[in-house]
Amino acid sequence: MRAIIKAIREASRTRSPLKYRDNCGSGFTIIILGALATTTAFIHPSALSAAFGLTLVLVPTLVWVLLRISVRGLRLTRQVPDSVFENDTVVVRVALRNRSRLPLFFPELHEVFSPELHTQKNVLFPSRIMPGETIEGSYEGQCLLPRGEYTLGPTGASLSDPFGWFRLRVSLGNRRKIKVYPAFEAFGILNHSLSSGATPLFEETRFGIGESNDFFSVRDYRHGDPLRRIHWPLTAHRSFPVVREYVRASTGDLLIYLDLYRYALLGVGRASSLEHAVRITAAIAADALGRGHRVQIHGKGKAECRASANSGKEQLQAILDALVYVRPNGGTRYEELLATTRFEVESGSTVILMVSPYLYESTRFAGQIKDLDRNGCRVILVVFDDTSFRSIYEPPSGEITGARLFASRYRAQGIEVFTVPCAADLKAVFQAPPGVFP
Repeated sequence: MRAIIKAIREASRTRSPLKYRDNCGSGFTIIILGALATTTAFIHPSALSAAFGLTLVLVPTLVWVLLRISVRGLRLTRQVPDSVFENDTVVVRVALRNRSRLPLFFPELHEVFSPELHTQKNVLFPSRIMPGETIEGSYEGQCLLPRGEYTLGPTGASLSDPFGWFRLRVSLGNRRKIKVYPAFEAFGILNHSLSSGATPLFEETRFGIGESNDFFSVRDYRHGDPLRRIHWPLTAHRSFPVVREYVRASTGDLLIYLDLYRYALLGVGRASSLEHAVRITAAIAADALGRGHRVQIHGKGKAECRASANSGKEQLQAILDALVYVRPNGGTRYEELLATTRFEVESGSTVILMVSPYLYESTRFAGQIKDLDRNGCRVILVVFDDTSFRSIYEPPSGEITGARLFASRYRAQGIEVFTVPCAADLKAVFQAPPGVFP
């Protein structure tokens, strides 16, 4: 199965050769006729036949040579967005400039638009391009292939002489990269606050004792309390020390962990658990950034997928750029990724964890969830329903209920859990009240 998937992926990225229309020019036929007439003039001496034959040979040859020289001055410029989304229709604007001293006739441009299943696009221009002139044209392409980085090209042009005797093809070699982002609809996560330590994603502070400038209450002094927190006027009034308590400030940060471990993958292609995870990441991150929060993502495949904590539109661009290259090819288990990045998780953050079947019975993963919850983080588990996704590494084993059992166990502990089936309406899943299975 893995070999089949690899072959499909390689085939989808194979560059298609350019296809030109048949060259129906008569230039070489005229030259051949001229050569026959010249040969006949030598066998049967005839000045008229020799002159006619040489004319038929020399004139088309001169036209062909001038055409070869003039096409060297052809230059291509292209206007295309650096990034688009899946299923977007893209307008690509192209311009041909003639930098030679001779006009070029009947120009046609041919280019492979890779995101549209490597489809070739043909652009017809006016009948001629005068020296120093630039002509413009455009074509539309639809991004049918999934997220990734694609190349526009190869690009070629075909031109003719004014008589239509010859048609030359020239490779312009002006290739351009274009990123295709995953399609998503931004949505947030409702604050169900099932956990006593949960931090609302879209609130600045949460109720609790900690360090901030917001006064909460006073209490009796305990050994180890810092002196700067002693309430001196009230201490003098009561004749025993009391200290101030403050509302614990939450960071409001959002951390999303992608599981790129190769054995975490369920399903194939756009219906895989990884593609669902990518769309979930993009949608929740876009909503949080729009509300002014900082967002960061982590993932460990063959290459590290990472976007450091930041806010603003530039951060969304950085996250989408990182998601373009996400592949389920890692050798690092999810627990190891969480352990190596635990120091980046501040108290009060919201942490979204993607859960695959191999984590259901992991005691280490269970301990990491409890550790995050005890440290004041709002932990949200996104569990992929293994009854609807089919693993490419293991054959289906009948009725599998691991996802729902796992979700029920952690909901009972006060952790927010969302169960995601294959081809689900993601927005509906994450806006549903807790405890409702899709």
